[in-house]
Amino acid sequence: MRTQNKKFLLLLLLLFFVLSADALSQVSMDSPEVDSIIFNGIRLVYADSTMAAMDEFKKLIDLFPDKPIGYFYSCAALQNMMDDHRNYSSQDEFNQYLNQAIKAGEDGKKKGNLTAYDYLYYGGAIGFRGIHEALTGDWFDAFVDGLKGKGYLEKVLKIDSGLYDVYYGLGSYHFWRSLKSKSFWWLPFIGDNRQKGIEMIKLAIEKGKYAKRDAELALVRIWVENEEYDKAFNMIDKLSKIYPEKPYLLWLNGRAQYETDMYSGAIQTYQDLLKALVSSPYYDPAGEVECRYDLALAYYGNKDFRNCSAQIDTIFTFKKYSDKDKSIKDFIHQAGDLKNKIKKGSKGG
Repeated sequence: MRTQNKKFLLLLLLLFFVLSADALSQVSMDSPEVDSIIFNGIRLVYADSTMAAMDEFKKLIDLFPDKPIGYFYSCAALQNMMDDHRNYSSQDEFNQYLNQAIKAGEDGKKKGNLTAYDYLYYGGAIGFRGIHEALTGDWFDAFVDGLKGKGYLEKVLKIDSGLYDVYYGLGSYHFWRSLKSKSFWWLPFIGDNRQKGIEMIKLAIEKGKYAKRDAELALVRIWVENEEYDKAFNMIDKLSKIYPEKPYLLWLNGRAQYETDMYSGAIQTYQDLLKALVSSPYYDPAGEVECRYDLALAYYGNKDFRNCSAQIDTIFTFKKYSDKDKSIKDFIHQAGDLKNKIKKGSKGG
């Protein structure tokens, strides 16, 4: 009798584990559980806690190992950190997650079982790859990936027209493709679609579920690129109250202030940025050198040549990193040009 009871108990336990595993596999991508993981991960990203955010997003990989979603958000967290700090030490890890996201999308496409969310993250991952290609000067592949990613994002709307996060990706595509192809606007199949892109991003901000903050930051950069500085400053002022030390906002604010001859404001912004970069666990010398060069330019614009020279001299101390980091080498070279400009000006005076 006892043996039968043990067998019955083992059967119940086995059934429990099978049902639990089945329940886990049935978690929907628009479930409260998934929402909680994504929103908490995004919060950690904006709190400059990238590694903690990665731990959250890895939960999505555990839930959906054959889907792009977890790999996509892991890419996004690393991309955010790289944009903030100019720290590319995680580039290989970024590429790994990127490739996994795209592979998951490709495998699902072959099986014919991609959902609207799958296409959203699959298309977004291809967009990430296109951005990287553009940054490295591979414009042809960037164009191809941009077009491919756009096609997958458009499929999202055919499946679920209420998934407004997709407009962030589509809007970004239309704006940046138009901006980078300005010389070809006269062609009927290209044209200037910047405003179309802006309106799409606004829609993502208004009605999007997960992409609202990213879309707002993207719009700040667009206003700066489009030289619509008043709009940029208004949104920077709004977002700075939420993320007072967000490096990405400080980079854009400093640039906008410099380009509108607000040199004193730019000096303060770059000083704040320098503090944020140096105190961050994701500090990289490349970020400090770039920030100090921008600060030197702001001092130069303000005709404060003493402090400008002091920043340049500090930049020169980073030469030991220049052989391994091209961006540092380039900024050191530009700092040298600025130093010569100061010397020529003093001689002329």
